Amino acid sequence: MSLIRFTILTTTMTRKPKRRKPRRKKQVVDATQPNTIPYSKYRVEWIDILSDSGWASDKEFNRMKLAFPVNEGWLFSKDKQNIKMFASYDKDADTNEITFGDRTMIPLACVKKMVKI
Repeated sequence: MSLIRFTILTTTMTRKPKRRKPRRKKQVVDATQPNTIPYSKYRVEWIDILSDSGWASDKEFNRMKLAFPVNEGWLFSKDKQNIKMFASYDKDADTNEITFGDRTMIPLACVKKMVKI
């Protein structure tokens, strides 16, 4: 084992070299998981409202731009006024009950494009 020597203000210190961690093999995951929930997956492009409660000049006011977010997830429901989506879920193995996460409700008037994926 070799030692590394270095000098700090006329004091010589000896230190062992750092030990490398062993490389881990990458785990291959099947990308095609079965869709066991009764919802379809969608990509939704929509226009989001922008607001600012601070004071601004007319130049700053004219620089305001709308946001154009994109959501991908499962469509929970759609009616005449809005859509409801979720991006994650948990399904209980015993009861088959689904709990939803990353939920989003978007006014349908703001939706520009909706594509089933």
